[in-house]
Amino acid sequence: MVGALVMVGLAVAWLGQRADAAAVAAPGVTWAVHPGSNTVTVALVPGGGPASRQILAHSRLAVSGGRIVFLRRRSADGAVARVAVPAGQRTQLVVQVSGPLPVSRTLTVTLPPPLRVTASRHGHGGVVVTLSSALRPAPHRLCGANVVSFPAPHRVAVARSPQPCRARLTVTARDGERAVVRVAVPALPSVPLYSFASPAGQAIYITVDDGWTPSPQVLAIMRSSHLPVTAFLIAQAADQNLPYWRAFAAAGGTIGDHTVSHPDLTRLSLRQATSQWGQARQDLGRWLGRAPVMGRPPYGAFDPTVQAAAYRGGLKALVGWSATVDSDGIQTWDGRPPTAGEIVLLHWVPGLGHQLVRLLAVIRARHLHPVPLTPASFAGIAPQRRSLNGD
Repeated sequence: MVGALVMVGLAVAWLGQRADAAAVAAPGVTWAVHPGSNTVTVALVPGGGPASRQILAHSRLAVSGGRIVFLRRRSADGAVARVAVPAGQRTQLVVQVSGPLPVSRTLTVTLPPPLRVTASRHGHGGVVVTLSSALRPAPHRLCGANVVSFPAPHRVAVARSPQPCRARLTVTARDGERAVVRVAVPALPSVPLYSFASPAGQAIYITVDDGWTPSPQVLAIMRSSHLPVTAFLIAQAADQNLPYWRAFAAAGGTIGDHTVSHPDLTRLSLRQATSQWGQARQDLGRWLGRAPVMGRPPYGAFDPTVQAAAYRGGLKALVGWSATVDSDGIQTWDGRPPTAGEIVLLHWVPGLGHQLVRLLAVIRARHLHPVPLTPASFAGIAPQRRSLNGD
């Protein structure tokens, strides 16, 4: 009788140990909600005890109640399922684990409501889109520039850029929901560039760049013959010889904008290029009595950003050239003698007076007439898409 009782006790103890081991080693279930993709990830993880990894490796996972988009039923690292569920609704997912220690569990998940566009307004500065939830501000780059801002918690704004902007902008709400916003924003207003001007009356146009070395001889020629000359001045250079440039303007010379410091504007941001045009224009106007309305980009380098910056800086026209004069003589864009409508480029360098005398002799021989260059000179003239030369 005593032996029978001992055997029963041992059996009960063995069963209890097995039950404790099973309870400790049962796989665990974890889950995570992903509002951005409207999915829930369900994963099995090992329980406790020495046999937990072995039990996990022989367990299989099944999830019902949503649309399975990814499922790894069994592996040494645990089974994983990714399930798509509707946004803004309560969804019950039934998780079933088969294997050495079956487990069944019901999860109730609720994703945030979908992020929706509630209003869209186009204005002079671009487009402002209002959405249904507060947004997480984040840097974006569209149309070659960072033109995206978040002026209010529920709003995203896309400013006008040098290039027309048609893009798909992905925004994220604070609760994790995402939306794709289609934007179509026209380009910023820009200033055209001309390398030729009106040929009416056999006109030709004389322009001189930079301003580091003023020429008394050029000023004397202008005064004696009323020769119209346009000086595209670097503001830093003009500041070195303001009395000369005041005399130049008084002699009938036209002042143009050649930027503050002569950088390659195509390598600058829109803000930086705008500052180069606008600050030079402001300084030259303050020093010489009239702010320039025409500009010449340094090196003749221009693109939509440079042209948009010129507009923002207050200019009306950008001026290239079709012919150059230097110590080697006169060169035109097509290798032929100068003709009516040409814009001729010289520089304020030592020897400029002699170069100008040589040019005037060719002009007279060709029966051409130097005339003042103004924005009206470009009426009916096609703007340039690219520069003809480099300076």
